[in-house]
Amino acid sequence: MVKAAGTDHPLLVNCIVPLHMQGPLTYRWPFDTTLPERGTRLLLPLGHRRIVGICWGPAREFLDESRLKDVLKVMEEQPLIPGGLLNFIEWAASYYYYPLGPALSEALPAGFLSATRKATEQATDRGIGPGRSRFDVKAWSHGTVRKLTAEQENVLSEIAKAVTAGVFSPYLLFGITGSGKTEVYMRAVEHCLASGRNALVLVPEISMTGQIAGWFAGRFAQGLSLLHSGLTREQRRDQWWKIRSGESRIVVGARSAIFAPLQNIGLVIIDEEHDPSYKQADKFKYNARDLAVMRGRMEGATVVLGSGTPSVTSYFNALSGKYCLLEMKERAGDARLPSVEIVDRRVRSRKKRRDVKKDAGRSGARSDETPWLSSRLRHAISSTLEAGHQVLLFLNRRGFATYVFCQECGHVFKCRSCDVVLAWHRGNKALLRNVDTEKFKGPGVLCCHYCGQLYPALPACDKCSGQAVRASGFGTEKVANDFLQEFPGTTVARIDRDTVGHRKKMERILHSFRKGEIDCLIGTQMITKGHDFPNLALVGVIAPDMGLNVPEYCAAERTFQLMAQVAGRAGRSAVKGRVIIQTYMPDHYAMECATAHDYRRFYEIEIAKREALGYPPFSRLVNVRLSAAKKAAAEEAALKLADVAEKAAGNRKDIIILGPVQSPLARISSRYRYQLMIKGAMKPVRRLCSEIDRRVGSLVPSNVRVEIDVDPLNFM
Repeated sequence: MVKAAGTDHPLLVNCIVPLHMQGPLTYRWPFDTTLPERGTRLLLPLGHRRIVGICWGPAREFLDESRLKDVLKVMEEQPLIPGGLLNFIEWAASYYYYPLGPALSEALPAGFLSATRKATEQATDRGIGPGRSRFDVKAWSHGTVRKLTAEQENVLSEIAKAVTAGVFSPYLLFGITGSGKTEVYMRAVEHCLASGRNALVLVPEISMTGQIAGWFAGRFAQGLSLLHSGLTREQRRDQWWKIRSGESRIVVGARSAIFAPLQNIGLVIIDEEHDPSYKQADKFKYNARDLAVMRGRMEGATVVLGSGTPSVTSYFNALSGKYCLLEMKERAGDARLPSVEIVDRRVRSRKKRRDVKKDAGRSGARSDETPWLSSRLRHAISSTLEAGHQVLLFLNRRGFATYVFCQECGHVFKCRSCDVVLAWHRGNKALLRNVDTEKFKGPGVLCCHYCGQLYPALPACDKCSGQAVRASGFGTEKVANDFLQEFPGTTVARIDRDTVGHRKKMERILHSFRKGEIDCLIGTQMITKGHDFPNLALVGVIAPDMGLNVPEYCAAERTFQLMAQVAGRAGRSAVKGRVIIQTYMPDHYAMECATAHDYRRFYEIEIAKREALGYPPFSRLVNVRLSAAKKAAAEEAALKLADVAEKAAGNRKDIIILGPVQSPLARISSRYRYQLMIKGAMKPVRRLCSEIDRRVGSLVPSNVRVEIDVDPLNFM
């Protein structure tokens, strides 16, 4: 037994394990060697099982030797995780109040660090090294590389200077849609590689990784890796090792790529930095955009946050000097911003209703059968298709109908596990791919969009057995169905979570639309950003109002960004673009500013509202969520934590505690939900949350789940 220097005590080592616990576990070091470096994987005993943990260094305190167990095995000669990445993950786990062990486990490819028996056996048997499945990024043709515009030249020059200087330099690149940000990104990466450093490029969604990685692969033949959760376990393992070994110098990926084992980083790019998809929704609730800025700071890298509609917080940081602001106000080449017009869907008088019916009759429309289609949008679609151009329709709601109800008793069909109405999906095979189809022989399927549970679409009411069951509302599935009836002989494709569960299928649809093989593309927010369609002439925005009617302080910002981004898909070539927004709230400032392509006016209105109400960026928000199978348990725990928070806050005026209250969605997946909102200045809010985090284990029973969501974006 190796002994600690100058003592009779055994040599002890602290280990981080992938379990939800505070601090490391201590083990005896039984080998006649020095301790391995921090970041090396170890095989450890825990109870009656074995787990894979991470060596965290020698233990400073000596416990009763009889209570300690020996390390079983050292799993590699060199540390698995680079020291810089270890420090970064440790900081991220601390900032988001998430246990370090699970944070490390989620940052690594599946199976590298695990407490499950199967994963531990696989890791032990196979050791460590590249995966068996080689994965290559398919190159996309980016066309002829145009000469940079004057704006692109100026922006690139600033970024290149910062990369050469080799010190942390954060930039906000505010470039309107179509201004050529991707070309600037690629040339900046080229300069970074030439300077001997590596580059990390983040995009908000998996759907965008194939396109932007393809463009980079077309420019950089070697040394490119792709990282996102849509890869298979072996593909992700392979890509991870190419990065870890230094074979890949460019990493492109979605939010999880922020934990890529890339070293010597000189440039970090966050494309579409405003997108809420950078925020992880469950478990480790990090925001990859914010972490990218911190990683750039820790690596001494240049950080570029790019967007055509910057987040209010990032633009505030740029105007206040925290970031350097770079702007590109003109579209590249022959492209011009599309014209945008509003269709007022309000019907405020009998006379107007009669006029609407007359207009529909003159155009040959069946307005009662296509509630989402105004006569102006119908005419615009017809003329666009006749000219040989393409149409894109955006509706941020999937399914065939929004809800189903009984006209006899008024019963609305709801999920049995959630306080949510069920959406009707008709003829959607993708939803039924993993279920017993014998139970779903009726007219489609009812789906809960929160827990994913499916129910048969019954022809009769399940409460009163009445036969007057009716569907109401519409989603992307109904819009696609109606489009084929209104415009026969056309080709239509949908992109939403129901139709493109696999990344390759979405890429095939986007390729086909880009090549002109599809007349109309219909989809949710997955189609709003980053895509370039040369022959797209018309964009229709259907029912954007629902995004404004959400109980969240950033609802107007998200709605404006979605409309501006989807509008930006049109007019990106010599083809003139047109955008039609159908709304019941045409006077809302988000609608007016999107119509005028006026981000600055929107920002000025929005920032004034937030300052008056004390919302970010003028404060920090933390949402403490509690959930339990029994409502009383969740409520009691929420009241206890609220009491702790109020006592810790004392009489401070720079902290506001709101709640506890039931969440807007009070029950999800059979768990009742409460939340406690903390708002205030950064330091006192952090101290208060640290006190709550410290007291959770002693105050809250194990049957109540507590999550601390720092900088939340979803309050539902």
